[in-house]
Amino acid sequence: MRRLLIAVALLGGLAGCGADAPLPPSPGVKLVQNATASGLPTIAEFGAETCASCREMKVVLDRVAQSTQGRAHVLVVDISKDWEAAQMFRIQLMPTQVFFGPDGREIGRHMGKLSEAEVIARLGIAATP
Repeated sequence: MRRLLIAVALLGGLAGCGADAPLPPSPGVKLVQNATASGLPTIAEFGAETCASCREMKVVLDRVAQSTQGRAHVLVVDISKDWEAAQMFRIQLMPTQVFFGPDGREIGRHMGKLSEAEVIARLGIAATP
């Protein structure tokens, strides 16, 4: 009986060491979580610096960020450096854009390239205030 109590005490002590504690989210996951909790529409682009289409989309997204400044979040997550974000958001092709409404819920996604006008339309806001 005494050995059983010692084993239970040891197991209980291990549980308190953080063995079962969830790991903090990756930088990309945390970035998306913070943006979607803000109450603004958000686009999160998942790609990589080594991807030509992703580099082309980065130029488009930079223009979108300028034209929607303060009214939407425009994020770029490099999944070659943050594989956890790719898994969390079920990314299968680069580039993939995931759109979130002001309530933080996913409202759509697109794989491939989009124009500036298409991105802004999917965000549901006007290009200029």
